[in-house]
Amino acid sequence: MPKPYFGKQPLPEYKPSDNVRDAIRAWMEAVQREEETRHAARKALADELKANPDLPYAAVAAHDLVPWTEATLRIIGQEYNVPPRQPKKAKQQD
Repeated sequence: MPKPYFGKQPLPEYKPSDNVRDAIRAWMEAVQREEETRHAARKALADELKANPDLPYAAVAAHDLVPWTEATLRIIGQEYNVPPRQPKKAKQQD
């Protein structure tokens, strides 16, 4: 005698078509490329900040091309060991 079934009905087996598999594979590859290029952009900004200790995070964040806020740029700076911004101190040394 079969057990009484309480709850949801069992789902039918789903087998994605080749079209679905290809589309999801392409999307996942694009996501991976986006992550790699985002990290490259973050590193490039960190390198510029390292090269110019007089450049404030706020000035970089204010540029139309930069998609991150000043707070995010500070986090990026920490990730890439960018020295703290000390523009007045740097100018006094000149």
